[in-house]
Amino acid sequence: MSDVKLHPTTKQARRRDSLKPDDINKVGHAILTLAQELWAVKDRQMVTEQVLKARNIDIAEAIDTFQPDPEMEAKLAASRQALVKKIITDLTGDYGPLDS
Repeated sequence: MSDVKLHPTTKQARRRDSLKPDDINKVGHAILTLAQELWAVKDRQMVTEQVLKARNIDIAEAIDTFQPDPEMEAKLAASRQALVKKIITDLTGDYGPLDS
């Protein structure tokens, strides 16, 4: 067999750190954090839709076609960034000092 690469490159292969056995608890915590956040959103969405349906208001299409304004987009971005930060903190275990 030949050592010739089909797609030669001068770049080094990208290396990544593998998860270590000690990281499994952090990954588990991060997954639980995601599950909790997802459930909170799903729960509120289902309740909202049911309340509106009981009042004869169908919002499904309006939600599907909604375009947020800049203020709403900023709120969504901040919330998204906070969630990502929380997940990364759970994965790294770097929680910092406790607030008094």
